[in-house]
Order: sequence, then C-alpha cells, then structure tokens
Amino acid sequence: MHRDRYGFAIGTADAGAAARYRDGVDLHLSGNPGGEAALREAAAADSGFALAPAALTVVLRDSGKREEAQETAELARTLAAGATRRERQHVEAIAALAEGDGARAFALMKDHLAEFPRDALILFGADRYLFYSGGEDRQRLQHDLLEGFAGDYDDDWWFPGQYGFALGECGRYDRAVEEARRSLALNPKNLWAAHTLAHVYADTKDDGEGAAFLGPWLGDFDPRAPMFGHTSWHLALFELGLGRHARAMEVYRSAVRPAVCKHRSTLNNAASFLWRCMVYGYAPEAEQWDELQPLAAGIAGPARGEWDGMNAALAFAGAGNEAGRDALVDGLRELGADGRTRAVEVGLPLVEGAWAFAREDYDAAIRAMAPAIGRIEGVGGSNAQHEVFWDALIEAYLRTERFEQAEALQRSRLDPRPTVRDLFRLGRALLGAGRREDGIANLRRAAEGWRDADPGSPEIAAIEELAGPVERVH
Repeated sequence: MHRDRYGFAIGTADAGAAARYRDGVDLHLSGNPGGEAALREAAAADSGFALAPAALTVVLRDSGKREEAQETAELARTLAAGATRRERQHVEAIAALAEGDGARAFALMKDHLAEFPRDALILFGADRYLFYSGGEDRQRLQHDLLEGFAGDYDDDWWFPGQYGFALGECGRYDRAVEEARRSLALNPKNLWAAHTLAHVYADTKDDGEGAAFLGPWLGDFDPRAPMFGHTSWHLALFELGLGRHARAMEVYRSAVRPAVCKHRSTLNNAASFLWRCMVYGYAPEAEQWDELQPLAAGIAGPARGEWDGMNAALAFAGAGNEAGRDALVDGLRELGADGRTRAVEVGLPLVEGAWAFAREDYDAAIRAMAPAIGRIEGVGGSNAQHEVFWDALIEAYLRTERFEQAEALQRSRLDPRPTVRDLFRLGRALLGAGRREDGIANLRRAAEGWRDADPGSPEIAAIEELAGPVERVH
C-alpha cells in the first residue's frame, strides 16, 4: 500500500498510479495545470483505485465540468465500497458536493476532518464550499475553519497559501502576507499563495504593488493553469486602477475572456471586468458583451446561487439581454421561495440596480442598490469581487448630482487608504458640493497617481475639464 504526501495510505498497490495521484493532487492544490491529466493516468493505471476518480471529481468540478464530475464521483463511490473507512468517507464527502448537496457534503467533511485533519483535499473542499455558499458571516467561518487546522500543517506549502487568503478577507493583512510568502518559499509555483497576495494588494488598495508583483509572477507561470484566468483578472484590475486601460484590456483578451479561459470563475471575472470598464468610462465593444451570454445563461439558474447570478446580471445588463435578465430574476425568486431570503433581499435588488445603471437610469439604480448593498457579503464572493457593485452605486450618486451621498459613501470606502480612483471620485463629489478648493486638491492628487495613465484616458480628460491641465508621463 502506497501513501499520499500527507502520510495517508491510499488504496492502490500500483506505484505508477500512486505517483500520478500524488502529482495530480499537488498540481490542483497549487493551482497548476496538469492535475486532470495526471489523475486520469492514475485511474487508468489502476482501474480499482477509488481515490483517483474522487480527486478527478474535484478537478472537474472546479473546472466547471459539473456533469462529468458527477459521473466520476459515482464511479469513485462504487470503487470505494471495499476501501478503508477513511477512503470511503473521503469519497462520499466529495461525491455529495459533486451532486450539489453542499450542506450534507460540508457536514461530512467536518466530521471527517475531526478524525483526519491532514486530509488536505477534503479541507480544501470545505474551504471552497464556505467561500461559494455565502452567508452573512462567511468570511469569519472560512477563517475559523482554517485556523482550527493551522497546527496540523506546520511543514506544508499548501495550507499557508490557503489560510492566508482567509486571514486577508478578515482584515489581518500582515499575517496574510506572512503566510502567503511562507507558502511561496516552500513552493514558488503555488498560484493560490500568489492569489492571496493579489487579494491583499487589492484590499489594501495598492494597485502599483499589485501590478509590480503579479505581472512578472504570472509572466513566468503556465497560462494553462485553471486559476490563471482569475489571477490574471486581478492583474487586469490593477492595471485599470493605474489608468492603464490598454494594458488591462490586453490582459483581459489574452487570459480572462471566455474564449481563452475555461474555469468556473470565468463569467464572474469577465463580466465584472467589462462592467468596471463601462462604469469608468471605457465602453466595452458589443462583441465583448455578446461573448459572455452563453456562459451567463448557463449559470443564471438557482442551482448556482446568488453570487453567480449577480455576475450573470452584469453580463445580461451590458448586452441588454432582457430574456436573460428575466430568467435570472425568476431563478432568484425561486431561491427565495425555498428559504434563501438573501436571494430576494440582496441579490434581486442588486440585479435590478445593475440593469438600471446600464440603461443610464441612475435614480432607479440607487433606489434598488442602496438598501441592499451593505449585505453583499452574505451572497458570496470576495471583497475584491464585491467592489464592482460599490463602484456602480458611487458613480450613480455622482451622475445624479447627489454629491453629499457620493461623498459619504466614498469616504466610507477609503480604508485602509484611498486608491487613485477613490481620490478622483471624492474630488468630483466635493467639487459638485461647492467645496472647490478641497475638490481640486483631491483631483490633483488623483492626477499625480495617474501620471502614467493612457493618453486620452477618460479619467485624465475629466480631471483636466474640472481642474485644469495636468502633468503627464509617457
């Protein structure tokens, strides 16, 4: 009997199957490509090896291949009938998640981890379940789950990269960076740890450091990786935050859009990027919105939940797809009827607000979004992903000349420090409210931050119109 990297016996006597299984799990836990191929090879080398199709189920599900994941889960369940108790429990938890029974899967995972805390693939699944399931205290629950296992993974490269993300989401940025860098020191190709640093840079509003780190790091990474598109999305947002729309769009076209990125997060990444471009004054091409419609239609139903639906709403709104919007609204109401009240109390108003914003009905956007946006954490997604809706609401206040509300909301978003775009919007709000000196001062600070922005950018044009010529660096 061979063992995995965490010391557990695995149900195969075939050395090649065991080696490819270990490779496949590590490739997936590190966000590298090749995990699916390695696990298929492990399954082929030993047709009775239950853990190989179980791990393949995780990879397929994370890649958005849900139907195939269900098939491999059922195969793993059949093969596990004669396996050890640990392996049977491991397989059953993964199979329940693949079947869409997330609550049962999470309960099985917690029970399993109480006895086998170093079963990393199960802990990874439990962590991902909490992330995608939402809930008002999702971030705390995710943090508490992983913190409870910190002592079990002292020698491991995977755990600190994952744990660092949860720390960052709870505002413990110094510890998040420490854990992520420890992970990268042990495995420099752990994309999940680099992703954690990307989130810290996003949440601490440091677009410059984010781009300086992530650009070179991704440049040395295999673009076939499942999470490459999502992490590239972070890079595109950093570039957009620096006023470098051309670079941001280059990243989007090469790594984020659906034609080149095949991952469960692709629609969320692409829709929120194009939406930001629209809000910031860079009009996406109609073809770019059209490319998102098949994906949006595929995840807009109640099975994928509120957060995926809200990102589908951005795609539908950008393309003016009324049929898609109507189907999405019906799905959210169905979730509400099943007891998921946040679907109608939070998800539905933000969907309606996005549609109104895209139609330039900013009063309606404010009426829909303002009462609900404070509860956005409860529908899933990360702090960085939530920002797209806050951006739209602040911009709606500015475009309806509700400058006091714009200023108040923008000031509430300045911690831990303002981005260049924060200063730009705050300057517009102050100027509109008649506080000319303070408004121009903030616009000048924004102009300094955007000294190497694209020539002819709408932000620089707006600053020059409101505050006069600005110095540029090309």
